[in-house]
Amino acid sequence: MKIWKRVWDEVLDVFFPGDCPVCGEPPNREEGYYACQGCLDQIAWVGGSTCRYCGVGMHAIEYEGLVCSNCRRQDYFFERGRCMFVLDDIGKGIVHEIKYHGAKDVLNDIPHWLDRSPGYREFLEGAHLVPVPLHRRRESKRGYNQSLWIAQALKKDLGGAVEVGDFMKRVRNTKTQTRLEKKDRQKNMKNAFALKPGVCLDSIYKIVLIDDVFTTGATLNACAQAWIDAGISRVQIATLGHG
Repeated sequence: MKIWKRVWDEVLDVFFPGDCPVCGEPPNREEGYYACQGCLDQIAWVGGSTCRYCGVGMHAIEYEGLVCSNCRRQDYFFERGRCMFVLDDIGKGIVHEIKYHGAKDVLNDIPHWLDRSPGYREFLEGAHLVPVPLHRRRESKRGYNQSLWIAQALKKDLGGAVEVGDFMKRVRNTKTQTRLEKKDRQKNMKNAFALKPGVCLDSIYKIVLIDDVFTTGATLNACAQAWIDAGISRVQIATLGHG
């Protein structure tokens, strides 16, 4: 039944493609763009000075040591982070289309997103991109892992400058983070992730964990801890949105 549903969804996508995730108009109206080019310009892109951990924009002279007030209160296992845009109403709408509606084609615009995110490509170069895993039950129910889609879209743009490694598993089917207070999120994620058996660490020197959003960083930090415990010292993170 699940296979037939996927086939049917793909057929519908051919004849009835989704809408621009910003304005809701038909997609692909401009050559090389899925969303409207003008709509992409409305997204709150992050550029200039950013927090070294979460990647949010900061009003300060640009240098690598900047840390936002939220991240100063945290102890992170990852060393650096980047994000592309702020999760205002438009940003949230884009992420929701991908995450909850399975609109994978929205990610066809990743090259244009990267063009609007100074330094993001360079940040990823030379890394193994590792998507944050879903628990097998949740992934089976949803039918996909949006973080893997994002990593694959980044790989398509960057080519041989990066590799994608589906190296992790979620060992506990945790509660959804969106319903938890900030103080409970780290507890919810504790020991929730592990490396898959047989992962060869010999050729890995830089890990960039990929997720759709950075909220408190609890999920990404729990993933980072699994890599630190395995002996990988250079662990970074990259997300689409922040908020």
